[in-house]
Amino acid sequence: MNSSVRARKPFRIERQALSGKEARQGTPVHGGDRAIRPDGAGEAERHEAVMAALDAMNQKFDRFAAGGQEAPARSGGIDAETYRAQILEAETLRRELQGLSDAIQRTKEEILSLRRAPAGKDKIASAGDALRAVVADTEAATNGIIEAAEAVEELGERINAQVSDSSTRELTEALGEQVTQIFEHCNFQDITGQRITRVVQTMEFIDERVARMMEIWGGDAAFDPSTLPPEEASAPVGEVLDGPSATAEQKISQDDIDKLFD
Repeated sequence: MNSSVRARKPFRIERQALSGKEARQGTPVHGGDRAIRPDGAGEAERHEAVMAALDAMNQKFDRFAAGGQEAPARSGGIDAETYRAQILEAETLRRELQGLSDAIQRTKEEILSLRRAPAGKDKIASAGDALRAVVADTEAATNGIIEAAEAVEELGERINAQVSDSSTRELTEALGEQVTQIFEHCNFQDITGQRITRVVQTMEFIDERVARMMEIWGGDAAFDPSTLPPEEASAPVGEVLDGPSATAEQKISQDDIDKLFD
């Protein structure tokens, strides 16, 4: 059996344990160059020293858990319970961020669906243009009604000037009263025009805010049309009832309408 001595630098805990033992036995201490024999007795002493040190550490942690002195620094920086709590908190944060991301994506899809129109123009702007066309058309029709009523009123005055019997004058006066009623009822155009204009202004405000939200989220490039469901084969009721085009080329003139009755 090879009984040669293998020299190495002992651990601090070994030096402390052996120093205490040698001090009790009266044996001199040989510092860091002490030779450790790999026999059974030496291994038992080392094991005893390590276990004693671990027991001392456990006692310190127990005192800390009971409200005593501060716990010594751990090799990993945190204990298992703290690490587990941080993992749970990180998982909760991950789920909340994922939910927020999903909500933003759904909002972007709704905005894109709101602005998408078959003619390549956003639906809010198209609705505003349609309402402006309503105001313009009702204004033109009202002006035509007023002009016709004025002509009727003028004819009644001419008839009233050419007749002398009272019965005819009564009829022309009654005709004039009805013409006045027409003038009064034509005031609806001013009221409805103002109301529709306010609605258009509100829609423009909403459209501007939606456009601003799209810019904040990266502009049109950040809104992928492929995420939207495909268009229905048949146009929705709202699109079917859009009415005639507002462009001059596609408007139906009064002459075209008159030809239908010829």
